[in-house]
Amino acid sequence: MSDIDNDETCIGRGFTITHQKVMIDVDFINRNLRGCTEMTIVPTDPLLRKIRINSYDCDIISIHINEIEASFEYLFSKNELKLYKRSSVHQHHLLRKKFEAFHATFEYGNLSINIPKSIKIESKKNNETCTQTEEKEKDPNNSNDQISTKGNIFSLFLPIVIKINYSVKNPSTGLNFVGCDIDDNKYPHVFTTHVPISAATSNWLPCIEGIWDRCTWDFEITVPKTLRDMWILSDSSKSLNGNHVYYNNDTIDNGNLLNEPNDHLEFKVICIGDQLDEFTTPENNHKKTVCFSLGSLVSSQFVSFAVGPFDEINLTNFCNTDKDDTMGCDSVEVLGYCLPGRVLELRNSCMFIYKAIDFFVREYGSYPYNVFKLCFVDDHPTSAVPCASMVIANNNLLFPPDIVDPIYSTTRILTFALANQWIGVNIVPKHWNDIWLTIGLAYYITDLFLCKLMGNNDYRFRLKKAAEKVCEEDIGRPALTDPKLSPPIDPFSIEFISLKAPVVLYILEKRLTKSGPSWGLSRIIPKLFLQAMGGNLINNTLSTSHFLKVSEKVSRISLDIFAQQWIHGQGYPRLRIIQRFNRKKMLIEIGIRQVQDVETPSKPLTVTSFFDDAKYYVDNISNPSPLPVFTGTMTIRIHEADGTPYDHVVEIKEAFTKLDIQYNIKNKKLRKNQSKKQKKDIMDIDGLGDIDNDNDFGVQYFGNILQSEQEMKDWKLEEWPKEDEEKMSDEAFEWIRFDADFEWICLMWVNQPDYMYFSQLRQDRDVIAQYEAVQYFSNCKANSAYSTILLRTLMDSRYYYGIRCEAALALVKCATEELNWVGWFHLFKAFQTNYCFPNSSISKSNNFSNLSEYYIQCIIPVAMSKIRDKNGNSLTQVKKFLADLLRYNDNSTNKFSDSYYICTLINSLASTLITENKESFEYNFNLNNPENKSIIETILFEIERLQKIDQLLPSFQNIISITSLKIKYNLSKAGIILLDFQEVLRYTRLANYSLVRLTAFDILLKLGGLRQGPFTRYVFSTIFNDKSPIIRRYLSYSVSEALALMALNDQQNQTPVTTEQMIIEDDIDKAIEQKKKILVRANISGAITALRQEVMEEETLKEELWACVNSDKLDYVIRLNFLNIISLLFDPKESRVITLKIPNSRPRLTAQIIGEGKLIIRKEIAEKEPTENKKLPKIKIKISNIK
Repeated sequence: MSDIDNDETCIGRGFTITHQKVMIDVDFINRNLRGCTEMTIVPTDPLLRKIRINSYDCDIISIHINEIEASFEYLFSKNELKLYKRSSVHQHHLLRKKFEAFHATFEYGNLSINIPKSIKIESKKNNETCTQTEEKEKDPNNSNDQISTKGNIFSLFLPIVIKINYSVKNPSTGLNFVGCDIDDNKYPHVFTTHVPISAATSNWLPCIEGIWDRCTWDFEITVPKTLRDMWILSDSSKSLNGNHVYYNNDTIDNGNLLNEPNDHLEFKVICIGDQLDEFTTPENNHKKTVCFSLGSLVSSQFVSFAVGPFDEINLTNFCNTDKDDTMGCDSVEVLGYCLPGRVLELRNSCMFIYKAIDFFVREYGSYPYNVFKLCFVDDHPTSAVPCASMVIANNNLLFPPDIVDPIYSTTRILTFALANQWIGVNIVPKHWNDIWLTIGLAYYITDLFLCKLMGNNDYRFRLKKAAEKVCEEDIGRPALTDPKLSPPIDPFSIEFISLKAPVVLYILEKRLTKSGPSWGLSRIIPKLFLQAMGGNLINNTLSTSHFLKVSEKVSRISLDIFAQQWIHGQGYPRLRIIQRFNRKKMLIEIGIRQVQDVETPSKPLTVTSFFDDAKYYVDNISNPSPLPVFTGTMTIRIHEADGTPYDHVVEIKEAFTKLDIQYNIKNKKLRKNQSKKQKKDIMDIDGLGDIDNDNDFGVQYFGNILQSEQEMKDWKLEEWPKEDEEKMSDEAFEWIRFDADFEWICLMWVNQPDYMYFSQLRQDRDVIAQYEAVQYFSNCKANSAYSTILLRTLMDSRYYYGIRCEAALALVKCATEELNWVGWFHLFKAFQTNYCFPNSSISKSNNFSNLSEYYIQCIIPVAMSKIRDKNGNSLTQVKKFLADLLRYNDNSTNKFSDSYYICTLINSLASTLITENKESFEYNFNLNNPENKSIIETILFEIERLQKIDQLLPSFQNIISITSLKIKYNLSKAGIILLDFQEVLRYTRLANYSLVRLTAFDILLKLGGLRQGPFTRYVFSTIFNDKSPIIRRYLSYSVSEALALMALNDQQNQTPVTTEQMIIEDDIDKAIEQKKKILVRANISGAITALRQEVMEEETLKEELWACVNSDKLDYVIRLNFLNIISLLFDPKESRVITLKIPNSRPRLTAQIIGEGKLIIRKEIAEKEPTENKKLPKIKIKISNIK
């Protein structure tokens, strides 16, 4: 499908769909759905006699075409997606053929409907056709010939209506029932789910699956009126079936259930489109029917609904018409839905939504639909799924007003789901390898809104961190427009595209605005949205080529080279930059060398990407190499002696670029005078400071605090040596920045001296410049002057809090024995001054009202926990201080919860117990130290205490229990404690919170649980039978990661080392052999071989994996994931076991009654017939071919 244009697809089908009406009746107790759908199609082929649609989990009752019953057949159903009973993992190649055949049905459908002979494909009247043709030819707005042609083809034939009656019983995917059991403590509700970019709707609705087949929709959804009615309907259905519910041999009296206070709760239906009507169902007054209509063209991929006892909130009411620009609020109604008891969390988590709609409407055009709905449900397998005019999101995104940590993540997820209404749902990718564009544009406008909401510093800082992460991960990765991309798309591929695509669009924006009189993407994106609204974008599909064409037309520059390098190309540039000042010529000589072709490291083996890398290796697909040369403009900003920045835009064209930049200022006395003025405290520091006000010297300095003699003494501060100050005075310019406008995704190394980075950190207002300076001090050899610089950065509240956090982490580099642990002292002094009682290590009562200070309060303990001596051990004073912070933590007067802060403290404490960079033959001989032993016992006691408190008084989402479990795993892995398997196992029980269960499962699998047969059966039993799709899907990924961990790490679970157990091994050969094993697993070939050897004897694992891939109870993505694992680990075999019935030649006993109570028992032996001169019978076995 990815290589077929949409017009060709419609002609290939022989018809196109124009409208679909859906009527469904939801049965909560039996977890089924009865429905009827009417599909209106328009033939494009006069010889059309078969209609193919998608229907996978639906039981078709009858099909009528134009009210005439039609015959139908399944070309492929999910029941066929398995092998015979006595097959094994070695027949995976046979099952793979079935999966490929099943996957092929996604495009044109697996349900074939025969058009009755009495129905003819009739054309419209000639005069009507001619009239329509003339009107279209005269239409001045119809500039696209393809649209006109396509419209004429569709108007040639009369429409056909297909009516399908069907039912869905306990579907495996696509539809999720929650809380429908009598003993379930969750509210009963049902909602649709979507596997990322693949068929899901066709599991509960016969339809044409695919994002390119769009039509209008009508829905009539029948549900019980209230919870009480749900139970009444359940009892009546059981009575009709002649069944009764029994418990302890007594019939259940549902009167207790019906009298529950929640039984009056009314079921609400949330569906795509506008609600038209709601009425009591005539056949049953315990039910109601709610009607919806969507007049916009939408594919079945974005059709969704949810039913439950939801509370409704009009989020438009948050809009303040006096203070806010209410362009979006006036035109779009925003509704929020949540389960009872979570209204406060919904209000707190979604109060920004109206601002986001205002921003998008004002900047990018009108909202594509009439209403926007946000519905939060339990057990959703993903964070949020955007559908037409609505979003179904996981309840885990909601947080109360006293929680501050999830603010950014929740805001970005929900804003992205809203942005998808413009680009992602209303506009879809033309081909699958264009999906980077829809994802990237949605994230791009999402981040622009967050920039307005949280400030430019936050936006640019996060963008810089995202670019660094791209450089970290974009090694051996395919291009954004990977031609092999096809559904179901791997979620890890989606994650990488979501990371890289918005950064690429940002640098495109920078190059567009710099290259000419262009408004950049701020003008291009609204133009694309306008084309979609006006019908000028064919089928509302957006391709990379069309996007680039529009961008070139708006900006009037060619983007061929940019697209070749950053969109269709792989990798990123690595730049080695040298610069020096030529005093004779008054030039700054610069050399920029690209070294990515020789210095890019090999792709590291990771747990998440192991099986993808292994598949490429087995298929002999080499990882793509980065381009040897990247070209484009780069801004070099030189801050000369008078403090004035001069921008020089240069062109990078070759692997090595030599530049000569003219120096502007000739009077060097300005530089010396400037240096003297820096030593004066010329700024008035109050609060955040006004960085926009100019002082007498025209330069604003950051970090000019703690400069008095007493402060210098108390804080152990040191200034620059006199030699360096003289060098600073003699320099021709203060500092130089390469790529000052952030136009490149790259790694750079610049030979700039440290005092220039010091000036850059103090004087440059750009947050990226400050970050680069902090990173320099973090990566070079530390000294006391660096520690002083970083401390002042940490303590100066005028810096963006992200820079202050980076400075705190950089101070770890200065905490060494050679520097008398000055970095540790500065961290301690900073925390003590801001958050403790005077001259004490006891912290004050928490106050998280200032978010910036809260993040600083959290990061300092993290930085402290990273300090190590030369043996890799944490300092005793660090352990004591962090233990005191945890023990005396006081949150009594704080209006915010300290759950996340406590997790930060116990994480930091636990990491101090782990020795870093310890080789296998090195041991800690400090085990008999009573003080050290006491500290370890204290830390473990505090962790246990907090974990028990969390069981009695649960923290937000049980975050403390989750953190405690992860800490215990890390400590057991380091050999500090012996983790009780049974203790972790009890957290996997159904009664626990889902995230706690998943954490416990993940830990047990990492501990080698797949080597234990009973636990392996328990894990796969949960994957089979758990009712939560998030548990099933996450566990399948956890099994994959556990197997990858077995491949990459040969070390077994360590046991605590004590003085009695300590053995010093002098055998060098054993150490060398162990080192060899590690090196073997460092490459993909050795890791695959090691993993195959490990699982060869694990019969239980083989059986369970094979049972999963052959089970129709699991969704397609889980089964495909396990099939890929099996294909890698086990060799295919053509042989298979067959069973033949043969005569029984054993002697048998016969009994004969002769009367008078007598019985004769004889032993009969069948006499063998002579075989001489007799031909033996031929046995013919007919084995059908398995596709």
